[in-house]
Amino acid sequence: MAAHFWVPDVTDGTPPPVAAVLTTIPKIGALAAMWRLLLDVPEDIVPWPLLVAVIAAVSMSLGNLAAFSQSSVLRLLAYSTVSQVGYVLIIIAVGARTPEAQPALLFYLAAYALTNIGAFAAVAAHPARTVDEFRGLGRRRPLLAIALVVSLLGLVGTPPTAVFVGKLTAFTAAFDGGMAWLAVLAAVNTVASLFYYLRWIAPLFRDESPESTDETGESPAARHGAVTAATLSLVLGVAAGLILPLFAAS
Repeated sequence: MAAHFWVPDVTDGTPPPVAAVLTTIPKIGALAAMWRLLLDVPEDIVPWPLLVAVIAAVSMSLGNLAAFSQSSVLRLLAYSTVSQVGYVLIIIAVGARTPEAQPALLFYLAAYALTNIGAFAAVAAHPARTVDEFRGLGRRRPLLAIALVVSLLGLVGTPPTAVFVGKLTAFTAAFDGGMAWLAVLAAVNTVASLFYYLRWIAPLFRDESPESTDETGESPAARHGAVTAATLSLVLGVAAGLILPLFAAS
């Protein structure tokens, strides 16, 4: 978790487009590099699968626990990123033990990138920066609100979004790789994460309050990006049966 301490502060102190890049591209690059590096290390020399599994458990659990108390949407998404890294590390932990791991990793990274960008684009499209300031967005900007809901429920892993399929393949790989306990822990964390995402979703469709932010600073380009990313997340989830075999053969 120590390697993640910088994420919430940096994310909260930068514009949402920059935060989207910082929580997507470096994470994907680091996870891909870890995959390539660790799979060349024999388990009998260094017991790295267990070490990665422990890091995965800590990352997903502490990331979710920290997100519960956040009122800043950028910090909430930052801690969500920490937990998402934990789910990907599950796949890496069993990478040398099951052929299910490679397609699961590739699909999950693609699904996470789309969904995370969609969530940050929705934040960039609206000047609000706290959960309460998003109150009433569903009445004023229903399409943006729907895109945000799809992205947030996608990060939970709700069907038929792409991350749902990504988590399903990750759990399957964990069971196939002999780490069923890690899949169970991940499932518990997934259910727990629903509560802090719902804490953000619920105000979107309530009456506006004095804390609601006006729309003078809205970005049409970011709004279109959020809608596009959310739509692609749904398309990737629905078309997963066609895409996963391509990842398995790559």
